[in-house]
Amino acid sequence: MRITQSYYGDTSHRRHWDPNTTYRDYPIDDAGENEGREAIYCPCDEMVVTAVKGIGNSATNTVWLVSTSKVVTPTFEDIAFMTLTHSLDADLKNVTVGRKFQRGEVICHEGNDGASANHIHIACGRGSSNNWIQNENGSWVIEGDTKKPEEVFYIDRKFTEELWGGYLPWVDLPNDQVGSPIQRDSSKDQIEVLVSNLNARTTPSLEGKKKGYVIPGIYDYQETVENDNYLWYKIEDFYIAYQEGWENLYPKKEEEPEKNKETVPRLIFTCSKTGKYLISLKEGEELYLK
Repeated sequence: MRITQSYYGDTSHRRHWDPNTTYRDYPIDDAGENEGREAIYCPCDEMVVTAVKGIGNSATNTVWLVSTSKVVTPTFEDIAFMTLTHSLDADLKNVTVGRKFQRGEVICHEGNDGASANHIHIACGRGSSNNWIQNENGSWVIEGDTKKPEEVFYIDRKFTEELWGGYLPWVDLPNDQVGSPIQRDSSKDQIEVLVSNLNARTTPSLEGKKKGYVIPGIYDYQETVENDNYLWYKIEDFYIAYQEGWENLYPKKEEEPEKNKETVPRLIFTCSKTGKYLISLKEGEELYLK
């Protein structure tokens, strides 16, 4: 992250909000590590594209994305949106309304459509959004309940290197990983978490409070509950939703009963003359003599 202009920027950003009090947003310009076109990644579990504007015309290319579920931010827990501006036409050919992106998936790249140098212009807020609106300063700003970026985004130091944060009071992402994976044990019902963005919830429901993301690995499961079109598994003190590709199931193996060594003998062959026998057995067959 290298913020080349925060929402205080006198070049163009300040008129997005100052002194206007009706329609405003708080954009930042992120130019990444260098002058190239670095990727922009989906920052939460899932986001859906609600609008794409500017491709093929004079307007600056902009993508609107809204989270498909409530997200935890430094200041609220609700649906959130963000907009990405300046990507090139070719970079947005597969970014269409209704397209969904998963956490960590590349959405687009920095660009210079409507700008003098490669960067991404970011605005964000609470709730949903899919349009611009013009304020009394003559600036086109994002319509909706816009917020300052540090009020919506955490910075994940394990993922993002802060080269320059633009003097904004970024909040570090809390430790959001839960769970203690164990070894495989065929005598117990177990489930293996395969993905790194599986939510741990306090109750078996999509509305259940999130405890964090489950550390991938194997866990014992204690019970199952059907709800919200998912089968939920309780591991430790939280629930996870099952979906093929997210987890592997390992039901415990039942012990095979020991063979009865006191099987009643049966007569196989009798020879009344010589007392000699020639017996042919197949592999695994047992012979009992009387």
